Amino acid sequence: MLVISRKVGESLVLSDHIRITITSLSNDKVTIGIEAPKEVKVVREELLETIEANKASNEKLAKTDYEGIAALIKNNKK
Repeated sequence: MLVISRKVGESLVLSDHIRITITSLSNDKVTIGIEAPKEVKVVREELLETIEANKASNEKLAKTDYEGIAALIKNNKK
């Protein structure tokens, strides 16, 4: 891991196409701005972890589980 110190207003440039700028500092938080091409996905790590956990959970459900859930929903609507 590369560790770099920056002050408010200073930036990092990645691959000539992505600029990360420190916009503010307060207590234990750093606010950053990210300039990147539209085709570059920028996702918060905790959101990515949630998405991956949901995918893993969904893969565990078998087709019969979905059929059972659908039957329950159908019966509750009656």
